[in-house]
Amino acid sequence: MSNLYVYLICSRNKDNKDIPNFKERAKTILEYKENGDKVIEAFKSFAAKGLPGEQTRLYRSVNSRNEEKIREEFIIRLLRDKPSMTQLNRTLASVAQQVQNRDESKWMFDFDVDDELLMNDFVHEIAMYSEIPLLDIQVYKTPHGYAIIVPHGFDIRGLMEEWKDYDITLKKDELLFLNMITNEVEE
Repeated sequence: MSNLYVYLICSRNKDNKDIPNFKERAKTILEYKENGDKVIEAFKSFAAKGLPGEQTRLYRSVNSRNEEKIREEFIIRLLRDKPSMTQLNRTLASVAQQVQNRDESKWMFDFDVDDELLMNDFVHEIAMYSEIPLLDIQVYKTPHGYAIIVPHGFDIRGLMEEWKDYDITLKKDELLFLNMITNEVEE
């Protein structure tokens, strides 16, 4: 299992509605988890190039990526599509993001309810329905609630029926919110 992940740095319209002349920007990075400091540097640099007050988000793929599969697919794409040299990073990132090139099969529940007690109830229900030990369920705070990550899939029908009145979405190979920076406003 590799520690290779896809990171996405982006400034989105929905976070920057009030910024005049704002244009969406995004950058994708393929990097090993242990080189997280490189990703943080790129994140800060990207954010600093934004407009004053612009908000920039950082995401990481929930599942690590398989280097061997990425390498093979990348070579095929280079030969088949003949991308220009300036497109190589984008092509590589696009190959890495494909579901078939993941190394894990973790699932993420996007729990868009900003209530810690409800989130804890939901996590306990996940453990009950899935028989996944509580220690193996990861919880991350997000701007609108929580991201809850489980190590593998399970039958979610009963769980989702029970929680149907809440804004909860299952995502099978998505990006996990890590951080958000607001660019300094010049005085």
